This record gives sequence, structure tokens and C-alpha cells, in this order.
Amino acid sequence: MAIFTLCIYVMFKDYKRCSFYAMAKIANTDYQKFQYFLSDSKWNLQALKNKRLEIIENQLTTASTKDGILAIDDTGCPKPFAKKTQGAKWQYCGPLKREEICNVAVASTFVSQSKHFPVDIIPYLPADDFKLGENDTKFKSKIDIAKDLFDDALEKGIKFSSVTFDSWYASSEFLEYIDKKGKPFFSEIKSNRNIFTLLDIA
Repeated sequence: MAIFTLCIYVMFKDYKRCSFYAMAKIANTDYQKFQYFLSDSKWNLQALKNKRLEIIENQLTTASTKDGILAIDDTGCPKPFAKKTQGAKWQYCGPLKREEICNVAVASTFVSQSKHFPVDIIPYLPADDFKLGENDTKFKSKIDIAKDLFDDALEKGIKFSSVTFDSWYASSEFLEYIDKKGKPFFSEIKSNRNIFTLLDIA
């Protein structure tokens, strides 16, 4: 529990380059303790996520409400010097607004006029991290992950009236998926996308 508490504290620090070594130095503790806790110890990440949401949802001041929305987007963590870091590839990095060697994750967030909190975040692993590339059964595109995050929010009872995301996620695949679940969505549409109305179909 002590090392877990330290991990939480050091996450609030801004780092020029975030690493186990940098976090251990700030916490004035042994690097190996961080390495073991985050890499080898047997704590259950999903159980921790579920407990966090349970605490949030059990408080009136923090719980999700029907007037809120579920926002889905990805973000990148630049890793310009990474050579063996899992998932760190040359790809688009949102914070830098350009391509860079980085790790990418897709996240869901509850947002309302009075509150907001992260629901979940899932790392994206590029296709070339898998033996069979995009055909590998373990590979998930960012759209696949967005679907999982949407379903997970529903399954966990997060209240929200609609879903929002940027134009990259406004693909027919994702839009149809959300529509079938009966949730409205809001997004910008890329200029090269075709839009058909019910009148066009009729």
C-alpha cells in the first residue's frame, strides 16, 4: 500500500522525461521498488479501476448524471528515444499535433457542466506489434477500443445522455455502432466524408 500511495503522489509531478527512475528520485525511494510494483507484483488493475468508479459513483457530488456526455478521444505520450518500449511506434501524436515515436491510448471521460472524471483508458498497440498484423485476433484498432470503452461505460452504469468524439472517430462503423445502442452522438465530420440523410435514402 505504501508504494502504491507513492505512485499516486508522483503522478502529479511534471517530468521532462517520465520514467521509473525519475519517479523514484522524486519519491526519494528505491528504483527497484517502483519497477517491481508496476511490472511484477500481482495486484489487479481491473479491480482497482472498478473500485475507483465505485467510489466516484457512490458520492452525489462526483457521480455521473443523465445530463452529462461520454467523451472519447485518444492521446499520445512522446517517446522519441524509445527502441524497445511496447507500443511505442512512429505514429500520430495528438499533444504534438504531428507524427512522432510515441505510445497512444484511447480514453473515455464523463463530462457535464458541473463535473468531469476519467472513466477508463486503454493502450493502443499498433498492428506491427502483432505477428499477423491487423489480421491477428489480438489486434484492436482505435475504433475497436472506442467501442469497448463505450460498451464498458454502459455496462458499469455510467449515466450519460450522448457521446462526443472528434472527426477521426466519426467513421460509419463507429457511428452505426453507437446508433444501434440508442445513444445520440456529436462530432465534426471530415470534409472528405459523404453524408446521406434519410431523405436521400428514400
